[in-house]
Amino acid sequence: MVGDEHRAETLRALRQLCGKVARPHEAEAEHRLSLGIPALEVLLPGRGLERGSLVEWLSPVEGSGVATLAMQGALAALDQHRVWAVVDATGEFHPPAARGWGVPLESLLLLRPTSVADAVWTVEQCLRCPAIGLTWFRTEHLSDQVARRWKLAAEIGGGIGVLFRPEAAARHASWADVRWRVQPRGAVRSTGRVVRVELVSCRGAFAGGSVELDVNDATGDVRLVSAVAGATTAVRAAGA
Repeated sequence: MVGDEHRAETLRALRQLCGKVARPHEAEAEHRLSLGIPALEVLLPGRGLERGSLVEWLSPVEGSGVATLAMQGALAALDQHRVWAVVDATGEFHPPAARGWGVPLESLLLLRPTSVADAVWTVEQCLRCPAIGLTWFRTEHLSDQVARRWKLAAEIGGGIGVLFRPEAAARHASWADVRWRVQPRGAVRSTGRVVRVELVSCRGAFAGGSVELDVNDATGDVRLVSAVAGATTAVRAAGA
């Protein structure tokens, strides 16, 4: 069966990767990973992400600049020659775009499951693998049971799970350590688009701060436009 073949191939690939990459030392495991966007980092405790974290990016529509924002932290998550696993169930992922932003394609593991069940299973296996620094997946629906399994898998593997979900998911509880909501603030221009990024929730910290960013999907550049909703002081203190 196609599903069985996909799972067997995925397991073979992950076993090969795990055999080549050792777990990080304790000091490295405690090191927080950068988001690549200082204006967002100052909203987080420790100004970065802990290894083994799940991060949700919520947006009302595709093409809102959310992938460009999430990409900024990809290189930091892929330190120590770790692998970036993209679980692409829709066949829409475009590898040359990642290469244009500086992500080496030799670090990319592109997996294309053919069913929802296989996609859920594949994400969990990638999160569990210590060789995977970043697991990237888009989903419309996510049950509480699956989200909990993914969170436990991320803690075991020590990488970062990046999930793209519709904005409506913000109404429901989540196992994600960090949830961002991205909302377009104006028309797309030749130099990019302005979006508002709000910290919806963060484990162990107060949420609610937000910033406005200018996002250029073509170049991958992101710059601060303004800090709003009580985040001004924190962003200025960071020199963003």
